[in-house]
Amino acid sequence: MRTITQRIPNLLLGVSQQPDLRKFPGQVVSADNVFPDYALGLLKRPGGKYVSKLADADTGGRWFSIIRDSNEKYVGQYADNIFRIWSLIDGSVRKVDMGTPGTKGVPSGCNYTNFQTDVTAYNTARDDTTAKLATLKTKQKEFSVTQIGQTATVVSLFTTTTAYPVGKINDALTTGVMQTSAGTVTFKKNGAVVTGSAFAKGRERTDEQPLLAAEGFRIFELKETIAATHTPSQLTAAQTALTTAKTNYDNAVTAEATALTNYTNEVTACTISTIPSTEYLNGATDSDLEFLTINDFTFVLNKAKTVAMTSSTTSALPNEAFISINVVSYNASYKVKINGTTITHNTPSKVDDTNPVQNDSNSIATAIRNAIDSLSGFSATVVGPGIYVSGTSAFTIEASGGGQEDAITVFQDKIVNASRLPAQSKNGYVVAVINSTDLTVDDLYVKFETTNNANFGPGTWVETTGPGIKFELDATTLPHQIVRQSDGSFKYEPVIYNDRLVGDDETNPIPSFVGKKISNLFFYRNRLGFLAGDSVVMSKAGDFFNFFATSAIQAVADDPIDISASSTRPAVLKYARSSSVGLVLFGERDQFLLSTDGDVLSPTTAKINTLSSFECDAEVEAESLGTTITFIAKTPLFTRVYELGDISTDRAPAMGETTAIVPEFIPSTADSMATSSTQSMISIGTVGSNKLFQYRFLTQDDKRVSSWYTWTLTGNLLDQFFDQSTFYAVVTSDNQVFLKSYDLTQSNESGFLTLPSGEKTDVCLDNWVVNPAASYSSSTNKTTITLPYSHLTGKTLAAIDTNDGVVYYPTVSGAAFTIPGDIRGDDIIVGYIYTMDVELPKFFRNESTQGSASSDFTNDLIIHRIKVSTGLSGPIKYRVDIDGIDTFDKTIDVAQPYSYNLNNVNLSADAIHDVPLYQRNTNLQINIIGDTPFPVSLLAMNWEGRVGNRFYARA
Repeated sequence: MRTITQRIPNLLLGVSQQPDLRKFPGQVVSADNVFPDYALGLLKRPGGKYVSKLADADTGGRWFSIIRDSNEKYVGQYADNIFRIWSLIDGSVRKVDMGTPGTKGVPSGCNYTNFQTDVTAYNTARDDTTAKLATLKTKQKEFSVTQIGQTATVVSLFTTTTAYPVGKINDALTTGVMQTSAGTVTFKKNGAVVTGSAFAKGRERTDEQPLLAAEGFRIFELKETIAATHTPSQLTAAQTALTTAKTNYDNAVTAEATALTNYTNEVTACTISTIPSTEYLNGATDSDLEFLTINDFTFVLNKAKTVAMTSSTTSALPNEAFISINVVSYNASYKVKINGTTITHNTPSKVDDTNPVQNDSNSIATAIRNAIDSLSGFSATVVGPGIYVSGTSAFTIEASGGGQEDAITVFQDKIVNASRLPAQSKNGYVVAVINSTDLTVDDLYVKFETTNNANFGPGTWVETTGPGIKFELDATTLPHQIVRQSDGSFKYEPVIYNDRLVGDDETNPIPSFVGKKISNLFFYRNRLGFLAGDSVVMSKAGDFFNFFATSAIQAVADDPIDISASSTRPAVLKYARSSSVGLVLFGERDQFLLSTDGDVLSPTTAKINTLSSFECDAEVEAESLGTTITFIAKTPLFTRVYELGDISTDRAPAMGETTAIVPEFIPSTADSMATSSTQSMISIGTVGSNKLFQYRFLTQDDKRVSSWYTWTLTGNLLDQFFDQSTFYAVVTSDNQVFLKSYDLTQSNESGFLTLPSGEKTDVCLDNWVVNPAASYSSSTNKTTITLPYSHLTGKTLAAIDTNDGVVYYPTVSGAAFTIPGDIRGDDIIVGYIYTMDVELPKFFRNESTQGSASSDFTNDLIIHRIKVSTGLSGPIKYRVDIDGIDTFDKTIDVAQPYSYNLNNVNLSADAIHDVPLYQRNTNLQINIIGDTPFPVSLLAMNWEGRVGNRFYARA
């Protein structure tokens, strides 16, 4: 047998459900509450910062986010038949106007003016409480400094260095006391010799400094007496200022509570008990709702609502006709036959200069008009070289004569050639132009519009709609919108969709989503789009609410697009995501690509081709990862995650299953997915559960390193989403609803905890808040700290005093707890403990080559120890479970003998942890646990052991 060691370069490959002997070095059995950072190692996940307790939020409902820009971002909820919206920045509330009181189910007692007044008052009161708390904290710190400065204090100082010049061992002591064998004493502070009565010898440290002791020196700590820094009058002034600040804060808290009551009363008064059946959201369930934000507008889709047209129709054509005198002739008969009655006007036979008789189009039209007027039920008006005829009932009319063909013509509701339309007519006259007698798709309807809107006269013919057809989309069956108002509130209202203004059901048909249920909203190429069944309908470019063509005879590039997907199986489209080459459409069993061969996407260039054939979940929408699109599919028990990449119009895409190594990792109940292209992350969860399944990857030079892991939230998930490098979660616990943010940047340039080396980091606590309200009782000598929320049952609360690094685990009653002493002047961070837990696989002698791992599982391997390299970390617990032996924990603290710096947090910038084991590899189960408020960073690991080949030589 021989001893060997094997290095595991990192633990960034995440969870693998392969057998341990097939795992790659760096893969683990489980990893909870971790965050793989490809520069800093496997970290304990960031803590959830308490943003706000969401006032009057329901613990269920449908949640959504509105992220317009860095200053305008919100989280919203639909519950109790109303919308509620809060600021994503501080959790302040916003009013949502659901409609005029007394209509749409809004109670008549609702007063939205008062509602907005109380919203403003409550937000102002919240801001005032925050400001008063900050002032109180400042005064508490000032009082603490002033109180400490009333008397002289003695501090013990001691520092050494190894960076001293050769031969000058005396310079190894930078702060302390040196005493020679002759009894000469030298006081040093920060490398300089100091003198005076303020300095004295402290505790002896000679045994810790063998080099100086070898030179005959005795070494002591330096005791320095610091004189009082503040006077009694300053203390009195600080106490007065503190008392005033405390009173102001208490008053602010009372005012905020009153404002909150007023706000909740307004919400109650405006809550809709029953939505009328005619309203868009009637009968909508949480899963029926979908939201899409475009700039200041958030569109609301009810996927259960069938789209319809209103019953309104265009006007039927009146009983009318128009006679045109096209050619004036002498010695000719102009005949008009109306309902079988013939009217004839004969023009003079020749020109008679001695007795001139008027013979022009006006005289002919006037004569015919006079004859028509004499008929019962008819009236006529001369309009230029023509006659407008109207009847009280339907009639027939013909025109002939005039000496040559088409000298006189007449039309009623149709005309064969647009060139025969008169230049003067009756305002509003509508006629169908029949361009081809055997086709109807090239017909058009035109309407005469006179100059200056006169009843008769010259003007132009413009396109219009055909008679008796539906022209108006029913806005109550189409997506509505939530619009931000100038006062910061929001209004929920129907969208005004454009009517059909030209054509008829053949030349300008109604959108194909009418009569269907819209399954998805999307925005692509400056068009608002709907998916309905197998149809993709996109609005006119730049005109989001116009789904009708501009002209019935001329197609233009910005006209709406209405196109269908087809497949051998029913192509029921569920959602769409844009890519660099087109719009990817997802059906339950097929994926399609809507694209164009040119630069312009238009009705004539748009096309849909089949992209791939994978099953995907109909409820959880696909999400973009920057250059790829991820979606999920479900088996009866588990959820699988796929990634669609390298999308092209001329070849099949690259498809990969990211859950290939964890096929039984995500339960089939998953119904929430969020992605971040900035962080290269996927987060999947189930609403109502506290578990998130996350995937993170790094791609360089076409090679990817990826990791699956889990987060256990402090509370049950309601909603999750990303905003750049921040992950947000809305969770509920103990009937409270919290908005929490998680900073994923892992920057050490800012933070509340500072190491002696100057590095900074944040705490690892959930619902953490900084400097909550604190008050001190001199009778009990305890500081009472009040949380901004009620204590969460079953959770462990921790409070960190950043001034000295002390961690308290107090007992909480309601929302308050006490800490011994007066710590009002200290910076305190309060939050809930969550545990990082990484289960390591069983160790095998392993060889990894070209993307495959080979383990020798037949040899006899005894693991002597593991050595774990850590980065910035607090205490780490190693839990060892050996078959047949009780589980035991080995906790490696940061503080070591003679190395702990007073008044510093229990953190180390780097260390190597040695965990002795001496057990057979197959008998071991090892978990690495971080259950303190401090961060953990696992960089790499080695195992050492003894291996035997069981007397067989390896071939």
